[in-house]
Parts: sequence; structure tokens; C-alpha cells
Amino acid sequence: MDNSQLEGLLRDVAARLDSIQNSNLTEKQVKEIAEGIVKNAQHDNADEYRKMRFGSADPALVGSKFARHNLSASDIEMLYDITTAAKNAGMGPGPSSELANAFAAVSKATYMDESLVKAYDRTALDNLFPRVRKGMANKAELEAYAKAMDSAETGFGLQLMGAQYAADLWEAARPLSRVFSLVDTFEMTAPTAYLPVEVDIPEMLFVGESSGATAFTTPYATSKTGSQRVQVDAKKFVIHQVWSGELEEDSIIPFLPFLRRQAALAIAHYSDSLILNGDTTNAATGNINLDDADPADTKHYLAFDGLRHAGIVDNTANSLALGGAVSYTALRGQLNRMIDTTRFVDWGHPINNEDVVYITSPHVAELIGQLDEVLTVDKYGPGATILTGELARIGRNPLISSMAMPLTEADGKVSNTAANNTRGQVVCANMRGLKAGWRRRVKVETERLIGSDQSRIVYSLRMGLGRFSPTGAASGIEFADVLYNINL
Repeated sequence: MDNSQLEGLLRDVAARLDSIQNSNLTEKQVKEIAEGIVKNAQHDNADEYRKMRFGSADPALVGSKFARHNLSASDIEMLYDITTAAKNAGMGPGPSSELANAFAAVSKATYMDESLVKAYDRTALDNLFPRVRKGMANKAELEAYAKAMDSAETGFGLQLMGAQYAADLWEAARPLSRVFSLVDTFEMTAPTAYLPVEVDIPEMLFVGESSGATAFTTPYATSKTGSQRVQVDAKKFVIHQVWSGELEEDSIIPFLPFLRRQAALAIAHYSDSLILNGDTTNAATGNINLDDADPADTKHYLAFDGLRHAGIVDNTANSLALGGAVSYTALRGQLNRMIDTTRFVDWGHPINNEDVVYITSPHVAELIGQLDEVLTVDKYGPGATILTGELARIGRNPLISSMAMPLTEADGKVSNTAANNTRGQVVCANMRGLKAGWRRRVKVETERLIGSDQSRIVYSLRMGLGRFSPTGAASGIEFADVLYNINL
């Protein structure tokens, strides 16, 4: 129901009330007449009325076409950014006055010149000593600057800073992901970051009392505290989509929630896959995700080495080819292989049981759920804390099912021939052994392709992944174990 319809309804009510004001009707009868008028109007405009009540929760959008299409504030920002980019490219009229008003009402985002964004010293902000130079923005905009960490020119010289839709895309992805959401993250202030890790704790020595005038010349023996560092390199990932049709406000409105949802699902799935399946081996053979063929150079798993790689390739002592049915004993045995006796670190039995997670495919998860020793979710009780995708508990540790975990050959690697992939595997990992670094979170850009009457939208991000190793080498990884060659 738009404003004109609402005004007409009010006039109708007023006219009918005027016509009966001198009658002998009771107050109750007058109220019933007024309610009947409104009810009839609702039936006449049922679709509009429904959308007005159950559309966008933002009151600033009520009554607009954006509310009727259930667009959120994030959708408004995305629509405004897309139509503005088209205008800057000379491919469209830009945002309508209605969209501009809606954008101003629901968004705190603002456009800033990218040269200023790049001039801002992100490292200074991280160190809590921002350098505010002439011509720069206020505190809120300074915080927005911190989100722009790309190293090349993008868009058309302007960047929408502080927009909610990119942040919402990330927030939507985390609940959808089952593995990546368990990993601690940090902000990378440079393309390469170094994470310090502890190695050896200092030895506590048994000594005698220092006495005598010459005691200061024979000090106690010293103990060393070992340390190491892990290098984390930011890698770039994109989702590139093209669709046909006019890039105008009314034509793209119905697709906005769908586009954001699909992008969130994609980011969630491939983020999980990065953690599980990462393998930088780019050759004709040997990649754990494509053992007998050369993977395309754009495959996401080529960016980092992940959890499966830790046991199957990096430290083979932390893996077991089961060669039979999955068992409770075999699953618990993974914890014993995650003990670093040299440095007195028990990765498999931490203080917080939630730190250690079993991750497997839905096929193997169903088999594990049938084991007598396993406690399934339906038996936890109403007060239990359940992780996303959690199906059961092996001892006190959660079992997560993820579609990102592939079926493989007997050697734990994926064959190019799908029929050869008939075996399952389980990764057991202490998730405190991983760190994901953000150099740039999700950024969304679009342009109009007039030669083919199409529109292009690109989601891009830059992130890094670090795996804890006390030696600095991948062979020193102890926080993860892989059980593979499991019968299905």
C-alpha cells in the first residue's frame, strides 16, 4: 500500500465517520465500521499489505519499492554501489532519487578517493598511533580506511568505505562455514606476516645455595627459551560472475538477495576447503586434490598447505592408512599421535575439549554415528553447546561433517577418475594450531559490458594461512593427524 492508497483510505474513513456523526450509533458500532473499512482495504491490497508488514525490518524503507522486494540495508548499499559504478563508466543513469534517499537514510557509508585510501598508513593505525594529515577524514572514516588494503587501483577512482554489505557478506559466510569459522584470525598489516611461536620452555634447574665472597663469579647455569616463526603470505581469491540484462535499478533489485546469498555460500565452502585441502603442489602428479593430473593454476587449494597435507605429506608419522572400517579405537588413536614429547606439548588433550575437532565427509560421519561408543547429538541434552555441522562426539571432542572433505583413493589423495575415489578419511586437529590472516576482507566491484549486454560482479579478498610448527618447517607439525583409507 503506497502513500496515495493510504491517503485515500484515510479520506474514506473520515467521510464515512462524518456521514454517521449525527446518528444514534454507539461507540462500539462506530469502531466496528472503521475496522471493517480498514479490513476491506487490506483484502483489496493483500500483496502490498503483506509486504509492508513483513518486508525489510528497517523502518526507513517502509512504503518504498525496496521494502516490497525485501531488500535490507546491505542490499541498498550494494545496489547503490552497482548503479554508481555503472554511471561512472558511462553505462547508466546512476541511482534514482528514491534509491539515493534510501541510501542516505539507512547507510553510514561514504565514497572516498582511492588515492587517499592508499595514502593512509594502516600500520600506524594498528599500532594505535594514527597519523592524521590535512584533508583526511574524521575518526569514523579513519576506521573505514583501515578496511582498504588492496595494492592496485580498482573501480573508477572512488571506493565505498564503511559499507555494510561487504561486512555482511563475511558475517553471512562464517555461520555457513563449518571449519574456517573455528580458526583464529588476525589482520595482516603487510602482504607477508611472521607469527612468532614458542619452541622449548626453559628448563628448571636444581641448584645449591650461593654463598661465599666468590659466588658472583660462578653464576647458575642458564636455560634457553626457544622460539621460531611461521611465515604467512597473503593470497588473492576472486569470485567472478557475469549475467545478462540491463544494469538498472529495477532490473537488478530482484537478484540482489540471491547474489549475496550465493556469494556467501561460495565463500563459506571454499574457505573450509582451503583449510582442509590446501596443497601448493602444482605439477602433473602429487597434489592431494588431484593426484594424477596437473591442476589448473587458478584452483583455490594451490594457495596454501592445509590440514590433510600436514598428515599425508608433511609429517607422515601423524597419519594412518586404516585399510578397514572406521572404529572408535582408530579415532582415539589419532589423539596419541598429536603429542609432541620433545617439547612437552599435548595437542590432542588440551584443557578446552572444543579446541580438538574431528572433521570428515558426510559418508564417514554417518558410519561413525553408528558406533556404540560415540555420543550422538540427539543424546547431548538441551544444554549442550553444538558447533555448526556437529553430528556427534568422539570422547569429549566434536565431530564435524563437511562437504569440503573429499572421498579419495587408498593413499588419501583424490584421483582425476571419480570412480577411483571410494575411500574416506578423518582429520583430527587442534584448531589453535592454525591462524588465518586478513590482508583485505571481501570487496565487491561491478561493471557494465556493453559489447555483450552483460554485467559483471567480482568479489575479491586477500588472506593468508599459517600452521604452527615449532621447528619452522612443515615436518614439525604435530597439531593435526589424518586417518585415511577408510572403508565406506
